[in-house]
Amino acid sequence: MRETSRPVTAGTSVGLSTDSPTIPVRFHEPVGRPVRTSRADQNRRRERVVVLEPNDTATTPDRLDEEFDVAARLPVPGCPDELARLLGRVRPRLLLLKHSLESIDDRIITRCLSADVEIMVLARPVYGLLRAPAMARFGGLPWIRLRSGVGRPRGERLKRFFDLSMVLLSAVLVIPLITMIAAVVSFTGPPFYLQQRVGAGGRLFRVVKFRTMRVGAEQSTGPVLAQPNDARITRVGRWLRRSRLDELPQLWNVVRGDMSLVGPRPERPEFIVDFRQLPHYDLRHLIRPGLTGIAQLTGGYAATVEDKLRCDLLYLNCRSMRVDLTLLLLTVVELFRGFPRG
Repeated sequence: MRETSRPVTAGTSVGLSTDSPTIPVRFHEPVGRPVRTSRADQNRRRERVVVLEPNDTATTPDRLDEEFDVAARLPVPGCPDELARLLGRVRPRLLLLKHSLESIDDRIITRCLSADVEIMVLARPVYGLLRAPAMARFGGLPWIRLRSGVGRPRGERLKRFFDLSMVLLSAVLVIPLITMIAAVVSFTGPPFYLQQRVGAGGRLFRVVKFRTMRVGAEQSTGPVLAQPNDARITRVGRWLRRSRLDELPQLWNVVRGDMSLVGPRPERPEFIVDFRQLPHYDLRHLIRPGLTGIAQLTGGYAATVEDKLRCDLLYLNCRSMRVDLTLLLLTVVELFRGFPRG
């Protein structure tokens, strides 16, 4: 049966079904004189979009109505099925997210992509690391294209091949460097340190790194998060942490398949018990952890757990071979600069 549309005035609250909660939706209608646009703008304006934005006065103003047919503006629904029903009714080409990524249920992204609805999120300063072609500009604001959090098998195999190829190509430089650093660290005790971390799927593995703290640093305190200017760190260890060379032995974890070159940093299971109180924290365990990532390039050790999670969710939804290569190149640059952000 063909559904007939009925006019809805702006600001009307529309229930998505008779048995679902009501979601406040602002449907848009043309107001005032039409704006003169180019042929490209006219083609774009025929694209229908739905905007998810914070339901308060702090939302960023935009000019999306000048470039698109904005079918509705609404806050993030509590149930992904509610949004799926709305998308089925208005059939948009794009879903534009003005919320932060950590407030978006990953199931919403999956439902949209399965319905052939392209998703773009409002870009923030840190998102500039990803560069084009992920970035676009609509309505006077920068946006970045998202993808599903769960990777395709072919893409995961390609990423694995990329990791192993980069490790093999860098071996001629890395092996002598690891040998030299190990010799220096061994003057104060064992050069390497094994620590349990949480990897993809919540699987535990042992990460290997250069020892940067004094021997037995946590015997009296137990597991404690590292802090800037941590008194437990040795003089050599401070230099290794600043340059991130203490993570170099984790290339062995990359070869073993525990880690990838780029991805969320693996955390200790003792800390994750508390971190899981943050919404969607476990989504970062959908993929292998990495040696470097957006959080390491923007916040370093001084970044809060919330900041790191925001960066991890960004990478989870925007990762690609081009993004990985960009982040690796930026990491090499930071190696010479000394990671000034801590």
